Amino acid sequence: MSYLPHIAAILIPLGICAPLVWAFCSHMIFSVEHAEVRVRLFRFTLKRIAFTDIDFADQSWCWWNEHYSNTFNPRRIVRIRRHSGWCRNLIITPPNPEMFLAELALHGIDVR
Repeated sequence: MSYLPHIAAILIPLGICAPLVWAFCSHMIFSVEHAEVRVRLFRFTLKRIAFTDIDFADQSWCWWNEHYSNTFNPRRIVRIRRHSGWCRNLIITPPNPEMFLAELALHGIDVR
């Protein structure tokens, strides 16, 4: 019974923080615009990737990624491989990944 305060000290902050993180991450918006891919949280832009910097896009996953995801569903993963940067792989989770990749293909991005 002496472990109960320690367990409560861990679970109570998690119980408070987890819904807040979920609420913020569930409002991420992934959009293909006229010259870039944009990741937004509410109205604030978190990340912009120019089409000229994108090498290819696919639905695979690799070990070294920059993540902007709002779900743990592996079927919604879209990886954008960039030409530049320290971390060249960007993982996003749009609601409809097939449609997102089709929009990228319409803008001349190599979709694998």
